[in-house]
Amino acid sequence: MDPFSKKLLKELEQMQQHTGRILRTMSLPRMMSTEGGGWQPAVDIYEAEDSIYVHAELAGVVAESLKVTVDGQCVNISGLRQLPDHQTIACIHQLEIELGAFQRTLTLPAAVEVDGVESSYVNGMLMVTLPKRVRKGKVTIRITPGE
Repeated sequence: MDPFSKKLLKELEQMQQHTGRILRTMSLPRMMSTEGGGWQPAVDIYEAEDSIYVHAELAGVVAESLKVTVDGQCVNISGLRQLPDHQTIACIHQLEIELGAFQRTLTLPAAVEVDGVESSYVNGMLMVTLPKRVRKGKVTIRITPGE
């Protein structure tokens, strides 16, 4: 195989490897700009019988800047990612890491008990555990006569 064909084949293989990453990051909410113009972290939502689990990829975000707000069937995650100040930078060769403030609001697949929510932030992953709201048995609804 000639050198040009080898190089072309190698570049096609690299493109194929990167295609999976590109498709994973192309969710509609992440592509749409937010009011503050911030970036959107990748988020996974899992549902179990009694809980909902939200995992957010937040590498480089300082834990003190994170804020998680839960309201019924929505969870809002916000924070700030900044890189350390590099006084000696003369030239940037590649710039892919999104910086600055972010906010991500997610609609959960079920209502949750706000009082039982727990979260942890380990190795750049925010994990939020949201217990599902338990229905309280049978309720009888009184019907009032109309006019």
